[in-house]
Amino acid sequence: FEHLYVQRACSPTRAALLTARYNIRYGMQSGVLEEAVPYGLDTKETLLPALLKEHGAVSKAHAIGKWHLGYASWSMTPTFRGFD
Repeated sequence: FEHLYVQRACSPTRAALLTARYNIRYGMQSGVLEEAVPYGLDTKETLLPALLKEHGAVSKAHAIGKWHLGYASWSMTPTFRGFD
């Protein structure tokens, strides 16, 4: 690899990594999503752990560290997004 890029904050970079899409496509190109905001990464987005499980690459997926992709409802938290 010669050219690798990330965003200036963790939420946009994390969203791009977990969805394999440019974060501007779903409106997460700016700052960090804190707990108080009423939105997050759309629950219609399929995330990496769900794809890995679907294709038999892993049986369990664990999230370690920060989430910062939305806390507006329980369905936006890691255990509802493919992580065990």
